[in-house]
This record gives sequence, C-alpha cells and structure tokens, in this order.
Amino acid sequence: MRHEEAELHQAVAGNPHLSAEMVAQLLGIDDPLVRVAAAQSRHVDAETRDRLHALVEAERAQGSIEAEVALSWSFAEPDWLREAPLDERMTYLDCRYTTFRRVLATCHDLPEEAWPRLDNDPELVVRRAAARRPGTPPEVLERLVRAHGEVAHIRPLLVDHAHFPRDVLRTFVDEPSPDVRYLALQDPELPLPYLQQLAAAAEPFLGPPRTSSSTASSTPR
Repeated sequence: MRHEEAELHQAVAGNPHLSAEMVAQLLGIDDPLVRVAAAQSRHVDAETRDRLHALVEAERAQGSIEAEVALSWSFAEPDWLREAPLDERMTYLDCRYTTFRRVLATCHDLPEEAWPRLDNDPELVVRRAAARRPGTPPEVLERLVRAHGEVAHIRPLLVDHAHFPRDVLRTFVDEPSPDVRYLALQDPELPLPYLQQLAAAAEPFLGPPRTSSSTASSTPR
C-alpha cells in the first residue's frame, strides 16, 4: 500500500460520521490503524470488533510497530457512545476495550449502580474520567489523588472538585510520590512546618526556586 493511500484510509477511518456502508468497506483494509478506528464505529458489532482487535493484537505480538501504535497510542474515541440511548450505553460497562469504558465514564447520567464499577475499573484513565462527575464521593476523590496524583494539563484539577475533602491536602506531605506531595501546596493554609518540609525536599519542583545567582555560585569554575 502506498504511503499516500495509507494516510487517506487512516483519515477516512477516523471520521466519526461514516455510514455503515463506508465502514464496511474499511473492514478489509490491512492496516492496524484503520482496523482499530473501524472497531470503534457504531456500525460494528461486538463480534466484528473482537475480530479486528484480534488481528491487530496478533500483529503486535509479531513485533509490528504500527500495531503497537494503533493499540496503545491512538487518540480516537467512540464519541458517538455519549449520544446513544442509556440502555445501549450501559451494555459497554463491562466492555473489554478501555476506550469504550472511558467514554462511558464521561456520561454523567448513568445510574448509581454504574459508578462503583467505574470507580474501581482496572484502568486509571477510566477511574479518572469517572471521578469528574458532579456527584463523586469525597473518599473516591481522595483515594484516587492520593494514589496517583493529578494530570496537570487537565483542568479543573480533581482537588478542585466540589466534593474533594480539602482538609486532607496537608496529609499529602508524607506521601512517597513527589507528585502527590506537591499537591499539599494546594492548601492555602498549609502550616509552616509542612512548607519547610517541602522546601527541604530533593525534588526541585518541591523546594524553593533557584535564582540565577545561586545557580551561578554553584557552578564549578
């Protein structure tokens, strides 16, 4: 397959508005990125989805870089699932493919019985998505942030969630992960001893900022 043709197929496969007929035409294309994208289509049944993923997983097992990228680094998501009827969405609660469960976790109208499953999903990306719903319990938020910290580029932060128990922020200073300890600084009334403890940390982003003069004085001559 020519490079230009492969790029065209991949671009078409990533179009969420394809008709069932157009998706059917993509199913026979021997390209891992196309197969994974087609597997996320609303027009693909579970059996076909499993077959497409099995083909790509077999290629990855044989050392295919393209298959590894398709399975691990694809940013495409089945966004159509957010607009599907609730009964249909709930059938994906136990879907074996993480991306479907992650999208499901962004739907805030799920029944209460769905949230414990999503809050305890084996994949962190699913648990993070579920934690952003308005009614997330405080203990779920604390457990998630204490164990895994924050994703700094996703706002608002989970520590800014209305239900996050901000009185526990100062207890983060003793956590083993520096990324979690850093979040203690989100406490505007963090006691001085805790600030001093953070300032003495080995990690530069926890300690005091280094000025140009201090950097220069420490540079060997």
